[in-house]
Amino acid sequence: MEKASFESISTTDRQKEETEQLIEQLRENPAIQYLFKRNEIPARFLETSPWRLKQWLIDFSPCQGCRGIEFCKQKKRGYFNNLTYDGLLKNEITPCRYMKAELKALAHREQYIVSDLPERLLSASFRNIETSHEEEDYLLILHQAMQHSNEYRSLYLHGTMGSGKTYLAACACNEHARNGEKVAFIHYPTFCTRMASMYTSGEYRDDLKRMQYAEFVVIDDIGAESVTEWNRDSILLPILNARYEAGLPTWFTSNCDIPSLRIHYTFSNRGKQEELKAARIIERITSMCTVAVLTGEDRRKKK
Repeated sequence: MEKASFESISTTDRQKEETEQLIEQLRENPAIQYLFKRNEIPARFLETSPWRLKQWLIDFSPCQGCRGIEFCKQKKRGYFNNLTYDGLLKNEITPCRYMKAELKALAHREQYIVSDLPERLLSASFRNIETSHEEEDYLLILHQAMQHSNEYRSLYLHGTMGSGKTYLAACACNEHARNGEKVAFIHYPTFCTRMASMYTSGEYRDDLKRMQYAEFVVIDDIGAESVTEWNRDSILLPILNARYEAGLPTWFTSNCDIPSLRIHYTFSNRGKQEELKAARIIERITSMCTVAVLTGEDRRKKK
């Protein structure tokens, strides 16, 4: 059997004419001109790879006139097929300028060593809070929160459901992460469940140590967990003790005021009453923190 020879493949006059027309069209195309200039692609590829360039134009067409990442029509959101040159012409899947901005804005997530922070709150920032229609009570708490964050002071923020406690705590945690600090944000009921699931293997000790010594910590929704002697005395108290002794800033959010939180920790899920152990928890929190209250209409219903 004779081997196929690429030298024997010929093109028709029509194919040659179509190729020449395509080369002229590509030469005048602004997107191609910009591609060659930006990626320093030698001009010869207009004539040696015109059909490949045409395919690139087809792949790139959803990006032309794009108004932002939320309008992306590419198969992979925020990424496009880029042609680059390093001696050879090659395809690279590349983030667009909108995706690069988004990735930069979320780069601080790498600083979270323990995280239950919802994706939607990773971009939360004090500077993005619209204050023009806020009531004075909220503005006072916002100012207090920003001041405590800047001064590395601990805060116990309690109040009504949906009043914005978690959002303010996320803003603070993100700010410290953006500053390059190792931070932790936990939803406390979820954290307790997760720690209990790792009890037998002993793996819970890793997260416990991270929580004890992270540079900034948020314990969100404390008081909503089911209290056991173990998660109160062997998890929460060691975290509080270590952070208190090290002077590390710790923020709490809760629907419970301090007297309610004391009652919460007085009784375990088995009904055992231990006022002294509850008092230890409360003493640590109140020694560490400024206590502030945030009330008002449920912000989640406003959206």
